[in-house]
Amino acid sequence: MKIYNYFIIALVLGFVFSSCEEEDKGTAYPGQIIIHGATYINMPGSPTNSSTMRIYAFSGSHVNDLSSLSEEDWTYELWIKVDSDALIGDRTAASGLTAGGACISERRNNFELYLIDDADADYAIKYGRLNELDDLHAASMQSNESNVNLSFDEWVHVAISRSSTDGIAKFYINGVLIDSSSDPVWIQPVNDNWLDFNYMYRGASMNFFKGSMENVRVSYIDRYPEPFGIDRLVEYILDDQTLLQLNLNNHLTAFSNPTSYDKIQIEGIYDYYIKVHNTNTWTSEDDQYLPLGDY
Repeated sequence: MKIYNYFIIALVLGFVFSSCEEEDKGTAYPGQIIIHGATYINMPGSPTNSSTMRIYAFSGSHVNDLSSLSEEDWTYELWIKVDSDALIGDRTAASGLTAGGACISERRNNFELYLIDDADADYAIKYGRLNELDDLHAASMQSNESNVNLSFDEWVHVAISRSSTDGIAKFYINGVLIDSSSDPVWIQPVNDNWLDFNYMYRGASMNFFKGSMENVRVSYIDRYPEPFGIDRLVEYILDDQTLLQLNLNNHLTAFSNPTSYDKIQIEGIYDYYIKVHNTNTWTSEDDQYLPLGDY
């Protein structure tokens, strides 16, 4: 009888541990599917200008870091949800430095995406190609000049891409083509070391984003040669053209020698690391639990 009891206990423990592992990975388990809540970059009521709230990818000497991107073929994309108290910039300013709008993402001396004002919407988004010497715009595209009107507290997909096949750079919001250009100015240098996700660095950290982000992806190819449909709940397909993918499901790990930042779980070819500073501000919306078949 004692052996039988031990056997039952072992079976129960095995089932519990197995279920926990599946839940942690965000995969399906009997009866339900988990959709993880999105990462909130700054907690409500927290400062929007704190240098301790930074998320960025780093390039070093690794073969498969940011430097492996082509100058002519690439896609950067992510989902954002903007808080009503996020910084909204001046759409007429020469760059994000003087505009003052919250940064979505940037590569130094390369490009920047940030929030600007819009006369008939809560905000708009500006995509600037930066000069390599002064970080002012060599060219720009902005959504306030389009028919897309953006609202606070609503999810928005933002993508920029370029193909060497036709030489066209494109700026999309929610799959809608906002603007495009075949000017060679949009060819990107790739010798910078950082890809920032929620702030700009201009001698100091600035213009912090306030809201939620998820499903970040950087690709070696032009994912979107034409306007496209998009669904936030449909996961990206991981393939050999994915340099970097961040689902931002709160999977953080510490460096082996503890530092002031942790690492985000990474998918894709990228083999360096993503730094997250001040992880006590790293929060998520409530998970959704949907019955099988309704996802």
